[in-house]
Amino acid sequence: DALKVNKSLLSLTLGENGIGPDGAKETADALKVNKALLKLDLLNNNIGPEGGIAIGKGLEKNKALQILNLYRNKIGPEGGVALGEALK
Repeated sequence: DALKVNKSLLSLTLGENGIGPDGAKETADALKVNKALLKLDLLNNNIGPEGGIAIGKGLEKNKALQILNLYRNKIGPEGGVALGEALK
């Protein structure tokens, strides 16, 4: 919930923390309302397609985030499509 009310944190690195799809969903929910975060690093968290889709949905509402690292998360085609749709 802290990320939802954040107004000053600009960069968050959660790489290699094993957040998985559930953690990605929580992060995505925060992205929907966060207006300050500019960089989010989720490197190697095994979020999978489910997490990729969730992050995509979060990005649909987020206009602040400029840098997103999802390297080594196996988001698959489904997650990639959701992210692409969010960035249109």
